[in-house]
Amino acid sequence: MRTMRTQLLALDLDGTLLGHDNTLREVDVRAIAAARAAGIAVTLATGRLAAGALPTARALGLSTPLVCSDGAVVIESPSGEVVYQHYLEARLIEEVTHALGDHALHAFWFSHDEIVGEEGAGALRSFVETWSPRLTFHPRLIGSSAWETRHTVSMAAGIGPREGVERIVEQLVVRHGKAVQVATFPAWRSDQWTVLIRSAHVDKATGLSQVAQRLGITAREVAVVGDWHNDVPMFRWAGRSFAMGQSSPEVAQHATDRLSTDHRQGGGVAEAIARLLAG
Repeated sequence: MRTMRTQLLALDLDGTLLGHDNTLREVDVRAIAAARAAGIAVTLATGRLAAGALPTARALGLSTPLVCSDGAVVIESPSGEVVYQHYLEARLIEEVTHALGDHALHAFWFSHDEIVGEEGAGALRSFVETWSPRLTFHPRLIGSSAWETRHTVSMAAGIGPREGVERIVEQLVVRHGKAVQVATFPAWRSDQWTVLIRSAHVDKATGLSQVAQRLGITAREVAVVGDWHNDVPMFRWAGRSFAMGQSSPEVAQHATDRLSTDHRQGGGVAEAIARLLAG
């Protein structure tokens, strides 16, 4: 039963609030303003790093803490001050970086707001910058000035041939089991594939639980909107959850509501907010 009033609305960015053109739809902007006027706090819950999420939060005038890096980082908005950050173990980063090189994959490390990567992946800059516009390349991460920052990494990624990605996944599963989360997907506008490595101890739900605690509310008072596999944990956690129209059945089955609008049309967030405000 949905008997508790929604106090917090969390929005995924890519494929939900933003389309491939990385712009906000005016219909969604108006709906977010209406939700806030009705007393609902609005936040973002995204895989993007802080530097990739803050421009949208500032454009919308959001003041609620943001969940970034799929829950590994929580930041204040609009200042960007870090409230919480979960780090991968430095020895895991060392192992992963060596293994990525062994399988001809370009390695990338994600801090709370910055990405460092290896030269030779310049053609993928526009894809990687989706996570954060703050991107620095080194000839190699191993032995570079960035090597000393490996203890501050929240996520790691490798991009390259699909067979290399598949071998890395097999290796991580054998060596680390359920201690890490591993996601694979094509690199946008490229024939390359991506492996994204995160801690199994954090996700969008754990990040949102911290925001809810700061607001003094429960999961039942939170509504979320998303579209992809990394949104499933918050779908399961929140009192009400909306899957975008383009979401796969495997993702949508975990949401309480399925939206008719997809990311190409825009307006999915507006549709979710209309349903929320209608009760």
